[in-house]
Amino acid sequence: MNSEPQKMCPAVCNSEKLDSFARRSVNYEPTSWSADTFITHTVPIQNHKEWNEARIRKLKEHVRSILESTTDPVEMVNLIDTIEHFGTGYHFKREIHDALIHLHDANLISWDLHHVATRFRLLRQHGFNASSDVFLNFKDDQGNFDENVSKDPKGLLSLYNAGYLATPGEEILADAISFARGHLSLMLDDLRSPLKKQVLRSLKTPLHKMLPRVEARFYIEEYDEEESGHERLLELAKLDFNTLQSLHLEEMKILSLWWKTLNIGENLKYARERLLECYFIFDLPLYFEAEYSRARIIYGKFLALATIMDDTFDVFGTYEECKLLNDAIQRWDEKAVDFLPMYLRNFCYQFIKTVNNFEDELEPSEKYRMLYIVKSVQTLVAGLMQEVEWRVGSCALSFDERKTPALDGNICFVVGFPFLGLPRELITEEIFQWLNAIPDVAMDSMRIMRYTDEFVSYERESKSGQGPTSFECYKMETKLTTEATTMKFQSFCEDAWKRINQACLHPADVPMTVLEIFVNMGRMMETFYLYFNDGLNKPSNVKKIISQLLLEPFSV
Repeated sequence: MNSEPQKMCPAVCNSEKLDSFARRSVNYEPTSWSADTFITHTVPIQNHKEWNEARIRKLKEHVRSILESTTDPVEMVNLIDTIEHFGTGYHFKREIHDALIHLHDANLISWDLHHVATRFRLLRQHGFNASSDVFLNFKDDQGNFDENVSKDPKGLLSLYNAGYLATPGEEILADAISFARGHLSLMLDDLRSPLKKQVLRSLKTPLHKMLPRVEARFYIEEYDEEESGHERLLELAKLDFNTLQSLHLEEMKILSLWWKTLNIGENLKYARERLLECYFIFDLPLYFEAEYSRARIIYGKFLALATIMDDTFDVFGTYEECKLLNDAIQRWDEKAVDFLPMYLRNFCYQFIKTVNNFEDELEPSEKYRMLYIVKSVQTLVAGLMQEVEWRVGSCALSFDERKTPALDGNICFVVGFPFLGLPRELITEEIFQWLNAIPDVAMDSMRIMRYTDEFVSYERESKSGQGPTSFECYKMETKLTTEATTMKFQSFCEDAWKRINQACLHPADVPMTVLEIFVNMGRMMETFYLYFNDGLNKPSNVKKIISQLLLEPFSV
């Protein structure tokens, strides 16, 4: 731009601007579920719980023996790939890790593109620094991918998915994505399912960016279409899926009963009621395994309340009401609600009380976490208040001025509450200190979350007058079209993905289980904001997949 952007205006410019800061309304799509759906729902009984548990143990022993006895590299790669597609890889972490060490160390030369690309992807996903030079064997003398591989759809799909494990500067993987996407798109009409379904899904959201639980649901269904397969692997996948589904349903019942007791939504008609969608879109994707049940319930409660807090600042509250609400949160005192307007008192009281009560869920050695949590909540609300002040001041902000508070204000969604309820064996105080320092991998996860939300929601938010987003600031500052700005924000996300991929390679700062949560944060945005077209604000777009993941068990 030719001129410097205007700097941030004072919070309160004059009474005329405050008077014009009237209540607004947004015609949010209602939730697709009744309040009692998950309170009254009963799971159809196929087998007794004891029978299922015994059968799962036996099947796990069988799969473990296969993993330990398989020596052929091609068979091992296909076996691990199938297990992880099924979503059962978490049962065999040690065996898979040992097998990948062998695959990484072995000097294997193969001309099978599917095998080479899948092996590369699996190694990278598990933190091994596999070299992308393995794909040079599939290039011609001019440095282009050999057209001879363009007739291999399975190999092309594997190459395409492998490309998204790139780290900064790996141009060969960018070429791989472009080459494979072009040829896969051309041959779509000639493909048969299940391969056609898998290609269509990956072209929309690559495998590395798809949530494992969602991919498992699709893949288990598609595996039944295979001409040959591992029947006992499939049986384990179905039984394990159903077992976890029952647990997730029980968690939703706990959350629904809690929400009903609070009776908050009845008095705050302007806000989105998104208890289920928050659990399903933001909570469950981060960790679906049974050992994280406490963490999911804690995070689910916070997300439901944080959505109302966000809508209060963004949509309904006047300037003075927002200021009083921010003051109450910064004081962190349940008595501070007495100064709030009547419609906000119960909400603010329940918000503070709920967060404080999380301490009762923690063991004595874990209670130190609450100091970090309260601070992160206060940072979030202060960020929401900053946006209100910008709207009052009608300020023209630069992209850099706007993006930093937006990222910092969302800290509790990334390095606070997702880790609060995790087992102490996984999250030590040292790791919490590392999180509190906002490591680069956390910041990149926030970038993906923030930038994806903004280019997906730009049209809706600009119509509702919610103020200058970083997307709008960048668009005005660079004088780009909406389409060009969207492409630029997508490139910001791709750059962040590459840095996250780099951070997950050995040696890493923290255990892979911690880093995987940041990866899943990015996957969550890719899956529900892009694949399912903004499922939070358009709940009807995720109604079917919620039914499939929470209400429809597999027949075994």
